[in-house]
Amino acid sequence: MPPRTQSRLTLAVMQILTMFISTLLLIPWIVFGFKHPDNRFIGLTQTRKSILTLLVLEIIFWILLVLFLDKPNPDIAGQGSFAWTYQFLYEKGILPTWLITENINGSLGDRIDQNYKIVYLATALTMDYVILFLISPRVTQIFKQDSASV
Repeated sequence: MPPRTQSRLTLAVMQILTMFISTLLLIPWIVFGFKHPDNRFIGLTQTRKSILTLLVLEIIFWILLVLFLDKPNPDIAGQGSFAWTYQFLYEKGILPTWLITENINGSLGDRIDQNYKIVYLATALTMDYVILFLISPRVTQIFKQDSASV
């Protein structure tokens, strides 16, 4: 493969990986859950320390995104908008919030984006919980217990 083509391929792969970085951050916790299926904390196959680490990492990531957000500029579409700027970088917080708020009231998503960016963090933490619960040995353990009791 020519060097120029290889560098384009590498760039494309890196863009895809950074596109869903907030979801990819969960991989160590998913692996931990499968390696330690007997651990239980708030319904997940995790320990208190691992959940606290995830919480701190998620908060730091969100704070960095908020700090790097440009000031709003009415001449440039989307500048200063958290949802518009980071829709693929922080998708697990933005997309569910957008879906729910746009169905409730069309301008509610804009108000959240301007004044209540913390809602994106809360949504991302909720999605972390849902993803870690669904992609864990805990789900199969629950179904095995239900079939054994029938």
